[in-house]
Amino acid sequence: MSISIVDALKVLVNVLKLVSLMAWEVGGHSWVWRRRLMAWEEESVRECSVLLSHVVLQENIQDHWRWVLDPIHGYSVSGTYRYLSSAAEPMATSAFNDVWDKLVPVKVSIFVWRLLQDRIPTRANLVRRLVLQPNLNLCAAGCDSVETTDHLFLQCNYFRNVWYYLIGHWLGISFVFPGRIQEFYLQFTQLAGMPRASYHYLKVIWLASVWAIWKARNNCVFNNMVIDPHITLENVKRTSFLWLSSNVTHLAFGFHDWWQHPLLCMGVR
Repeated sequence: MSISIVDALKVLVNVLKLVSLMAWEVGGHSWVWRRRLMAWEEESVRECSVLLSHVVLQENIQDHWRWVLDPIHGYSVSGTYRYLSSAAEPMATSAFNDVWDKLVPVKVSIFVWRLLQDRIPTRANLVRRLVLQPNLNLCAAGCDSVETTDHLFLQCNYFRNVWYYLIGHWLGISFVFPGRIQEFYLQFTQLAGMPRASYHYLKVIWLASVWAIWKARNNCVFNNMVIDPHITLENVKRTSFLWLSSNVTHLAFGFHDWWQHPLLCMGVR
């Protein structure tokens, strides 16, 4: 079979384009790091790869920055502040102002700040941003529901069990789940009937819980790992204690006490 030089060149160009795209996938040779990435950094790279996978590069067109909030005048700090201030609801604003805590890593506070504003890359949000096709918006846990923020952290049958085991078994208290993540944060971190001294511990537990759920979700998506609520709960216990023991000078309890009797460690009798 004969082929013309023009057709051969077209095939070669298409192959080079395909190789170029594959190079930006996770593990591709276009990613060069000065050191080995942390686990949370690898998750960020995967999210970046998903965002880049639908970008179409065009020849003979020069790249340029475009600020979608103000395409005419471009980016400005004042414009960004007005957008963030107007976009957040009053309840969300009061909630995320409290997530910056010296006991938890900054990356976790940033994640929760985005979570309470519904700006984490759930599949529903990625569809809304035109990153994913509309038919790819189902929950990563396989429950056949749309993966919104409230669904993933409150309504999903798999991840909801994490809260049941945590609140009902580990903490041993009664709790009524609200319908929105912002309400859940405020309700959990200021539980009625609990001493005010325990609020700080409850906030650390809540932050560790949503962080562990998000990591379990990402492991399911990117590493095909099975979701196990018991393992996620154990990660919450371990992570919350590590945050407390690393930042509290004189912690009055040890890991075993925190594992078995968290309320006693908080001063709840």
